[in-house]
Amino acid sequence: MKHESIPQYARDEIKEVFVDGLQRDLSPKEEGLITGWTQTFNKSERATIINMLKELLNKHKKHD
Repeated sequence: MKHESIPQYARDEIKEVFVDGLQRDLSPKEEGLITGWTQTFNKSERATIINMLKELLNKHKKHD
């Protein structure tokens, strides 16, 4: 699969899921890890990961 440069909005969306789930801001190191990790995704993979993270977060919130 061809990997493209990840748009800023997609990085931000993934970051927002983490911030929402953790209920805190990310450290610079954590932001760097997410940026490095998400750069390996193509468009389809990004969408899948975002959906999986949101599903996981929603299930977690239902149990609280």
